[in-house]
Amino acid sequence: MVSDRFSGHSLASELVESHDGHEEIIKADTCMTEDVESLKKTVQELLAKLQEAERRHQSDRVAFEVTLKQYQREAEQSHVALQREEDRVEQKSAEVGELQRRLLGMETEHQALLSKVREGEVALEELRIKNADCQAEREKTAALEKEVAGFREKIHHLDDMLKSQQRKVRQMIEQLQNSKAVIQSKDTTIQELKEKIAYLEAENLEMHDRMEHLIEKQISHGNFSTQTRAKTENLGSVRISKPPSPKPMPLIRVVET
Repeated sequence: MVSDRFSGHSLASELVESHDGHEEIIKADTCMTEDVESLKKTVQELLAKLQEAERRHQSDRVAFEVTLKQYQREAEQSHVALQREEDRVEQKSAEVGELQRRLLGMETEHQALLSKVREGEVALEELRIKNADCQAEREKTAALEKEVAGFREKIHHLDDMLKSQQRKVRQMIEQLQNSKAVIQSKDTTIQELKEKIAYLEAENLEMHDRMEHLIEKQISHGNFSTQTRAKTENLGSVRISKPPSPKPMPLIRVVET
């Protein structure tokens, strides 16, 4: 068997004699030049994919930061508005309490005046029955009638004030209920913004982990070693040793059997 070795980019080959006496040349199946070109192409593709992934990650990170800042700004504004609304509700609650106390006092006074009116009317009726012709009684009756008329005027005035205060209390209670509804809505909005922020932070963390995994994977693929074997029909084998550096070409050995 005759073995020829060529340096550089040449093919390894063997000259052997077959069983019927003829000579034929068995060439190695794998060409190192093709392996190197394939490796370079693969590395270039991986680098291109890595650069594209980094660009997408940078774009997504910028968009995430903009969205996060917007949500944080909206949450802060909602929190300030909510605080103002809570202060106003607290003030309204105090005003409603004060009005309710006033109404209670006015209702008590109203009941007292009604009782006095009823007492005056009873006394007036008794005087009319007993002393219809007595001047003194007539004067007293006139005084009582005047007093009763004054009481009625006061009652009418108190009724107007009471109705006005009741309308005001109803309006303030409605405003208070509306303010509470606004506060509840703002609480819901703030909670939604917090959930969105938490989701975006988790998504960004996952994206960061995926990028690190991709980079590690690309580096691992970039450092892999290529081994090719050429099998002949029980005549010989070819081994490719790992190059000491990227620049020199790998060494091809033809092992004689």
